[in-house]
Amino acid sequence: MRRAGHIRQRSPGSFELRYDLDTDPATGKRKTVTTTVRGSRKDAERELRRLLHAVDTGQHVDRTRMTVRRWLTLWLDTIQHEVAPRSLDRYTSIVNLHLIPGLGHLPLAKLSVTHLQELYNQLAVSGRRDGRPGGLAARSRRQVHRVLSAALRRALEQQALARNPADLFRNRLPKVERREMVALTSEQSTFLLDALGEDPVRWPVLIALATGARRGETLALRWRHIDLDRGTMRIAESLEQTARGLRFKPPKNNRSRVVVLPAFAIEELRRRKKEQAEELLRCGVRQSQDTLLCTRQDGEPVTPVQLTHRFTRLTAKLEGLPKLRFHDLRHSHATQLLLAGVHPRIAQERLGHSTVSLTLDLYSHVTGAMQEDAAAKINAAFGRPRKPAR
Repeated sequence: MRRAGHIRQRSPGSFELRYDLDTDPATGKRKTVTTTVRGSRKDAERELRRLLHAVDTGQHVDRTRMTVRRWLTLWLDTIQHEVAPRSLDRYTSIVNLHLIPGLGHLPLAKLSVTHLQELYNQLAVSGRRDGRPGGLAARSRRQVHRVLSAALRRALEQQALARNPADLFRNRLPKVERREMVALTSEQSTFLLDALGEDPVRWPVLIALATGARRGETLALRWRHIDLDRGTMRIAESLEQTARGLRFKPPKNNRSRVVVLPAFAIEELRRRKKEQAEELLRCGVRQSQDTLLCTRQDGEPVTPVQLTHRFTRLTAKLEGLPKLRFHDLRHSHATQLLLAGVHPRIAQERLGHSTVSLTLDLYSHVTGAMQEDAAAKINAAFGRPRKPAR
């Protein structure tokens, strides 16, 4: 069925468009939609053709009935094939915990800057959803804004919204203070490994301290990624935990990298490989090149959440160590590299950062000590008194 519409000029540069939707099954009447287009008559004709095509193909969005809740739900369904599963989980959580409760009842077409400001104010004062008093952290509030802005941007593209009210907050977002980085000294790192003994957590901790690998990269290591004769390790995968289960994916920035292992790690991994093979045989499982380095006793993967919980419990009992996250082991590796005088370019390659400047920015606390060391070396080279040449 080919639909028709009508254009009526309301004033110079403003045109009213009228077109029909399908018949309402409740009343038997055909619903007519009216909207306004600003521009030339050709602009109005082009927009009318687009709207009629959207109705014919089932892509039309009725702005008069669309609520923010309905749009956010539709947006999540749309992007599920466009973003990574972990990102979709995060967006879904933000939508369900904050955006729908705060804005879902409003008509999408009437969503205003004031509505957004009221939501952001409420999140800053009492936005926590874990039962504790207080508002959301600045970083979390920025994430809420980014998700809402992306959803409304898509609504703007599809003409479901006349303008994006989130755009006005672009330069008014709460400032995020950089969290103070925790890095273990070489003595503390050795103490940690010794204290873990033969606990299974020892192996991901060893890898993180020796190579700077991320949590997911550590848990995705297979024996085919490790060449103990050459003393190298290839980081080619990362293990990710989503609402739909575990999945292996490329490492961050989609870049695999080869890291040279320190001698102590090679010796430890040789022992690990032998002992793991014996453990798996007792469970009726044969070790192969595809076997993960860090596994449960039955050879199944250790989930990122399991590793985090066990690591936190074990390290909390150790006196003499700061409060640690598993990711702080990566910081410890990077800090020790730079303090030892390793070129930042090498540190960047081992860590898998996209640029050297990112490495130096993240570890700016180390560059102060490096500056002092550089000054001492310059002083040693030029600071001694010399006899003038005759």
